[in-house]
Amino acid sequence: MNLRFKAVLESALIATVSAVLLVILPFIPVLNVVVTIWPVPFIVLGARREPWAGILGLVIAGLLLGMVFHPFLGFAVIILNFSLVVALSWAIKKRFDLFEYIVMAAGAVLLSTLILLKAFSWFMGQTVFEYIASGIRQFLSSNVVDFGRMMELYAQLNLIEKPISPGEFAEVVIGQLEQFVPFVPSALLIFSLIYGTINMLVSRITLKKLGYMLNELPQFSDWMLPKGAGWGFMGILLIAYVGTLLDLKNFDVVFYTVLSLCSFVFSVQGLAVVTFFMKLKMSKVPTILRAIIAGALFVFAPMLLISLGILEQVFKLRWAYQRMKP
Repeated sequence: MNLRFKAVLESALIATVSAVLLVILPFIPVLNVVVTIWPVPFIVLGARREPWAGILGLVIAGLLLGMVFHPFLGFAVIILNFSLVVALSWAIKKRFDLFEYIVMAAGAVLLSTLILLKAFSWFMGQTVFEYIASGIRQFLSSNVVDFGRMMELYAQLNLIEKPISPGEFAEVVIGQLEQFVPFVPSALLIFSLIYGTINMLVSRITLKKLGYMLNELPQFSDWMLPKGAGWGFMGILLIAYVGTLLDLKNFDVVFYTVLSLCSFVFSVQGLAVVTFFMKLKMSKVPTILRAIIAGALFVFAPMLLISLGILEQVFKLRWAYQRMKP
């Protein structure tokens, strides 16, 4: 069979199965997390064949979802994953190193997300925040009777001083949401890093299972920021902080974004340090238990991990420990 025709058939088959799974998986407890690696089959197809094959499968899946449900859903699926499929399919064939993989994957996801948000504003005639605010106002105004009873009950229980109208309550909620707007850029960056890296790692694991030859990546316990990257992050953070002190326009958003990104990156590096020492000092502890401990530290002790990550960048703790070993 002609290889190009075979690639087209594979694209169509993978697209159909993936479209069905995207509809079913969100409603299955536990398995719904698999939605986060939905682009993996297209990345794998693009790496094994050519990037165009992965893109073809993605486009077919988007068209199927658009025809069955809503055109914007199909469009959103294609836009959100297009750059990621192209970037990782190409990067895997070029055998880049880990840091290059992460940067390309995160950059591709961020680009797609920004394009999708812009497309949403064109399609709906308003930004995502304006759409959410409008939805809140509409929901409360259409449930005036139930809302009024709820406010009266709260007033009787002395939870509020006096009942407020649905419109007033909507403005209070929207005002609270506006306070989180400066954190949106950092949330997008962190989402891009996590989403892109997870799909990159799962794609590589899948390709290895299929017998595809790949360059080896360092174990997570040995991972660290490239030389100078940590100092670069801290330098940018300092500049952003100075800009905030000088009350320069929008520098508060820049500062929050850089601070959140630095915190996330150094916490991951700190987690790598913890994993390194757990492998040495807790080698008899089952791997799954060590993973649970590391996960608990990431969730409940982020400042500890951030501090470890910064100390590792400055003093190279793992390298110093290995040098000290007899």
